[in-house]
Amino acid sequence: MLTILRVTGLGLLLTAAACQSQPTAPAAATTSPIAPAAPVPAAAIPATAAATPSRGLLAAPPDTSLVRRIQHPQLNDVYVVAYQPGGGTAERYFFYRVSKAGPATVDLLPARQESTDPAADVSAAGFFTDKALTYTRAEALELVQEQPGDVQHTRLVAVRR
Repeated sequence: MLTILRVTGLGLLLTAAACQSQPTAPAAATTSPIAPAAPVPAAAIPATAAATPSRGLLAAPPDTSLVRRIQHPQLNDVYVVAYQPGGGTAERYFFYRVSKAGPATVDLLPARQESTDPAADVSAAGFFTDKALTYTRAEALELVQEQPGDVQHTRLVAVRR
């Protein structure tokens, strides 16, 4: 029950973020009011993020290296979550930063905005909120798999260190 509420909460948070962003530039440009300092090199993104195609059905079993990073979180890890707003096929990305990792839980700070690029620069001051969401380790692992009935096809696709 708690897991369903957390997934629903994540979906609502992503929906709210998608509603707040109004594209004013071509799709290739970012709608972020915070200009990135420098592009993130491709090597900083795990192959699973770059190679993950948009899926309409439940995802295949997650990459074991991704699972290991979630099982052993480090302070300031950035979780990259892919989703499809409004039931469309265009993929958007939302970010969480690990603010605390305990033996049984992990605290994640949600980003204030989403991006069209999984490699978006998240280093700007104020990019993440200061209100942590606490997940058990098991709940954090569930973020890798798309949940049944999730119309936005939300799933964690990468952990950036």
